[in-house]
Amino acid sequence: MPKFIVVHAVPKDALEKMFEIPPEQNKMIINLRKACNYDAYWIRTWAVLDHEKLYCEWNAKDAESIRKIWDENVKGIGIDSIAEMQVVEGEDFREK
Repeated sequence: MPKFIVVHAVPKDALEKMFEIPPEQNKMIINLRKACNYDAYWIRTWAVLDHEKLYCEWNAKDAESIRKIWDENVKGIGIDSIAEMQVVEGEDFREK
């Protein structure tokens, strides 16, 4: 299944508040995880507070499947961009 990176602009103060709540108690995260399906599945998110950005990794059949889940389940945080990506792991090149 293709991998995607989704970029969201979020003000620094909102990012800080988001991370004050443990993930297992964060309603936005809980709702998002429940909404994931075979067509689009959220993997992980990186927050870069100084840049006021969230970078979210998804596995999905296409970008529209991600957008559909996001738009139906997350309010107040838009999508700046969605791009299909390739992943190269440094671990794959480690000498044994």
